[in-house]
Amino acid sequence: MTVVKALLPNELAIQQLNESRQFLETLLETLDERQMLARAGDSGNHALWVMGHIALFDDKFVAGFTGRNSELPTEYAGLFDLGSEPSTNRSDYPDPKEIKEHFDQTRQRTIEWARTLGSEALWEDAPESIARFSPNPISALHTLARHDFFHTGQIATVRAFIGMSPAFS
Repeated sequence: MTVVKALLPNELAIQQLNESRQFLETLLETLDERQMLARAGDSGNHALWVMGHIALFDDKFVAGFTGRNSELPTEYAGLFDLGSEPSTNRSDYPDPKEIKEHFDQTRQRTIEWARTLGSEALWEDAPESIARFSPNPISALHTLARHDFFHTGQIATVRAFIGMSPAFS
């Protein structure tokens, strides 16, 4: 007999954050430094921008809900926020290892915050800076997981555009 454990809402959200990140990282790990700057049809987002952008939004959400300061360099907003244009010039960005570290650290910080949320806190109103994306913490966590998947699709498109085989087959 199989026993199924019911997950609390924040536990399910953490599971989705981990799974969405695993899919994205599977694609990112297949790219070399040159491929990290490739864009499908010379438009859209490249992998280096995606990592910085996702790190920025994980950080924005946690900072917005907790009132803590951002843990990212101030230059990340100009490089990776909505409306920024990805550059194929490698020198326009911090070191890829630094961006990857922030990508990993901000997700860990997001998961740590999610673990602190009790059942009532999950449904509290989002701060104004986050409300246009998600109305409350539980929705925000799921939004961040979907955000990973959205950009995973972009990276899959870039991989196909540069002639790589599917990573999942």
